[in-house]
Amino acid sequence: MTYPEGDPLERLNRLWSQLVSGLSRPGRRAEAIAAYREVSALLTAELGIGPDPVRPLVATSTAELRAATEAEFVELLRTIHARSGLTLPELSRRAGQVLPRSQVYSLLKRARLPTKPEQVRTFVTICGLPEPQVARVMELWATLREQTELAVRGPEDEKPFAILIVRTA
Repeated sequence: MTYPEGDPLERLNRLWSQLVSGLSRPGRRAEAIAAYREVSALLTAELGIGPDPVRPLVATSTAELRAATEAEFVELLRTIHARSGLTLPELSRRAGQVLPRSQVYSLLKRARLPTKPEQVRTFVTICGLPEPQVARVMELWATLREQTELAVRGPEDEKPFAILIVRTA
């Protein structure tokens, strides 16, 4: 059977996705989560199916994605995590082997720049940032990482030198 407005299940999925997204934008995330759970339970009970997997709702503007220091970058990760609505165990479970639970906690609890780019990428992706924003976070990470390495190494012209002393008998 064909429907002039498209498959009813697809329309229902689109509508509830719009509802959840709409509720999350003005800061009504609790209502958005409740709506998601209600629709999920309804689809499971009535049709025996679950809703399409959705990414967490992260209302982060690209303008907010900035950090000039390691501490600011970690604070940005904390903000992204808070807006995702995911608990740390949920993040770890979704990340699997790429981001173990201890590393999830470490990313957010210390004020140092994370060392592994794949873990940062996995973290912000699971938190629900769209790909352009994930790319921006990775640019920030790379810039800060480069600055950190320069600070540790020092300028190129200040390389340490050695003096060779030869003793003759």
